[in-house]
Amino acid sequence: MLDSYENMIAFGLVVLPLIVIAWAAVVHVSMAMETHRYERYKRFHAIMEQLARSDGATADKMAAAYELRNYREFKDVIARIFADGKVRDLKAEALQKQLKDTLDHVGH
Repeated sequence: MLDSYENMIAFGLVVLPLIVIAWAAVVHVSMAMETHRYERYKRFHAIMEQLARSDGATADKMAAAYELRNYREFKDVIARIFADGKVRDLKAEALQKQLKDTLDHVGH
């Protein structure tokens, strides 16, 4: 099969574009997944803002709380904010603790 230079060159001319196409597909899928993750984060953040609004309607807050069920990847954040079905009172000390835990997690 690859017994002559012509065959090697022909094989390279077939395989090289396929490798480039495969690499481009991997990069495209990776970028699309990152965009999707960012869009999900933005939607999650908007839901959390809806819950935090003091002037929002109760029905809107109930719908937002229901929608949080679709964001299992943020379960740690949701658990830290809510306790026993109530919104935790996030004062400065709770924020300090969260920042300290984050620093510990990233290996400061």
